[in-house]
Amino acid sequence: MRIRILTTLILFTGIRMLISPDAKSQVSDSIVQLPVLEITESRVPAGIPGYTIDGLSFNREPARDLGEILRREMNISGIRRGGYAIDPVIRGYRYSQISILLDDGIFIEPGCPNRMDPVMAHIEPELIRRIEITKGPYILRYGPSAAASIRLITAPKPSILKKGFNLNTVTGYDANRNGFMQHIGLQHSGDKSFYRISGGFKNYGNYRDGNGTEWKSAFQKRDIAADVGFNTGKSGILLFSYKGSFGRDVLFPALPMDEIADNTHIISAGLETSFRNSPITKLSASLFHTRVYHMMDNSFRPQYSAITPPYTGLMQATAEVNTSATGGRAELSQSTGDVSRFLGIDLRSVHKDGNRNVRMIMTMDGQEFISEKDINLWQNATIVNAGLYSGATVKSGPFEFTTLLRADINHSSSEDTLVVQKDGVVWFDPEPRLRLMISAAITAAYSPVPGMSFGIGLARSSRAPDMQEQYIKFLATGFDRYDYLGNPDLKPETSHQLDLTFNRTGKRLRLDINLFASTIRNFISGTLVPPSVARPLSMGAPGVKQFNNIKRAVLTGFETGVSARFTDNGRISLGVGYTYGYFPETEKTVQNNGQATGTIIIKNDAIAEIPALESELEIGYLFRKIKLRPEVSIRAVAAQSHVSLAFDEEETPGYILTDIAASWTPVKFLTFSAGINNLLDKAYYDHLNRKILGSTERLYEPGRTFFANLKLNF
Repeated sequence: MRIRILTTLILFTGIRMLISPDAKSQVSDSIVQLPVLEITESRVPAGIPGYTIDGLSFNREPARDLGEILRREMNISGIRRGGYAIDPVIRGYRYSQISILLDDGIFIEPGCPNRMDPVMAHIEPELIRRIEITKGPYILRYGPSAAASIRLITAPKPSILKKGFNLNTVTGYDANRNGFMQHIGLQHSGDKSFYRISGGFKNYGNYRDGNGTEWKSAFQKRDIAADVGFNTGKSGILLFSYKGSFGRDVLFPALPMDEIADNTHIISAGLETSFRNSPITKLSASLFHTRVYHMMDNSFRPQYSAITPPYTGLMQATAEVNTSATGGRAELSQSTGDVSRFLGIDLRSVHKDGNRNVRMIMTMDGQEFISEKDINLWQNATIVNAGLYSGATVKSGPFEFTTLLRADINHSSSEDTLVVQKDGVVWFDPEPRLRLMISAAITAAYSPVPGMSFGIGLARSSRAPDMQEQYIKFLATGFDRYDYLGNPDLKPETSHQLDLTFNRTGKRLRLDINLFASTIRNFISGTLVPPSVARPLSMGAPGVKQFNNIKRAVLTGFETGVSARFTDNGRISLGVGYTYGYFPETEKTVQNNGQATGTIIIKNDAIAEIPALESELEIGYLFRKIKLRPEVSIRAVAAQSHVSLAFDEEETPGYILTDIAASWTPVKFLTFSAGINNLLDKAYYDHLNRKILGSTERLYEPGRTFFANLKLNF
């Protein structure tokens, strides 16, 4: 009842959350100042639901991974499978429906089929300078389009704002997890060049929830990074970069295995140069190569070393996956007065190969028997995508228009020899496939008076099916415990979206409203494979589902917020976000005695794993004389009762959380932050949290957590 009352009040009074100006920059902000370098040119067009998050705000508490940072944003949630690597969900979009890229289109192909290493788990928050979030298919410049995008800016430009050396360190402690992190960076900027080297580590133990239950969620991370930049002539920049991330013993109680090792290498080079008195204003080009080695096993589980029902012997499972991605892009741009244009091309080649080994060790009459089986996950699967894009922005008085057009050719292939065929019907055939995709977007913004703007965005985007959707074979990768089979015959998923935005900014008050509606054609989801065609390989799986195209899916909702300064030093903000998603028609699997036996057609069924209605209230005050900033936030999440019948999704309860924090800057080079998350030690779980393997119990969130953070900058 408290949840319903609170969310109803918030719906009537307020509307999308606004973080303080030093934490979040609106799309109109073009420069973020850093100690030695500056980052310019946010490419989130005006008139659409997009904004940037300044990376400096991450250091207010020891953030474990980028997924946890994004879960603080309105209408952005995340799937928790363990203590690390939260998988983001934006407006109900997830996985490959969200384009997650580094800098100028650097792509990372994760290794784990169960997504224990989503894209953002391969880059540490301490390396991020800015995050650009676009809640719609409006960014077409950095590879194939998706329904939403997250762009992680790590590479600065060497502008000579401040010369000399700069040393910065971030140290953090988490009492709930007995976790400790340290990151150190050194950079130098001169007249013609700059360099930056950094590295760090994170050691975190298991966390306890509000009931005092300990969850196996420990992890270890190491990272190292280096950037070298040069001025080329009067207006050119050449940048080389390397980033390495290394995970060890990352535990996932909601998955069948844990991450034993994950090694990520990211190499990139970029060139940007400007021209005077030329039809071409700027040329930019970049290349990248990324590699991921991912190893997982169940050595931390009881069945690895002891007989545990339902097994009659020891069960030891190991999987290794290697992925790589290589690509580049080039873009020409021109600016003349109030008109700017750009034209570009990009190319990306992704490769994936992996196997799983399962050993059963049984002892009978004093003799040991070993049964061993190798299962291919991907066999030299490759997806190559080539794209051509163009766009323009026109400003005319109070109006601003942006148009973008993109065409992609996508080729996929695999050396797999598996063919699934029954009664003349081919269910799986890894023959190469070629797809042509067209995407387009148009946005418009109108500002009748200073401080007020209306915006509209219309977009059509297509994305090709990913590695998992095309080529995975008989593995339980979803939340419904079915074994999944890929489908190389999938059609591209096409999103049509409309956004309406309103913004009003005054001296002490700001109001934002964003309404959206999206129709997705050929939505990619799992449907039952008849038991006569394929049987599951995973123990406990009720059947086999194959990725197929659902004719149509609909998502609609809003983000609204109001922010006010009640004094020169005090602020209060209130926000609400909600998404409603459904299939006009889909099929539900019928089970008998725990086994899938057939399907029935159902109407207007909810899309699975859609976050519930959420709201957040923040109050902060700055004591300028002593440079102390205390903050209080209250987050309310409603119960989720709109759940999928087709996927046997369960309803989840709502919850209210209270966090307190304070930051203190006694001298210019030192900032100390501390606080308590989940102040009242609430025992709760989010709707997207996965269930513990082999049970119906959800993975709970951490209970009361004291944290402290120290940042030094010399």
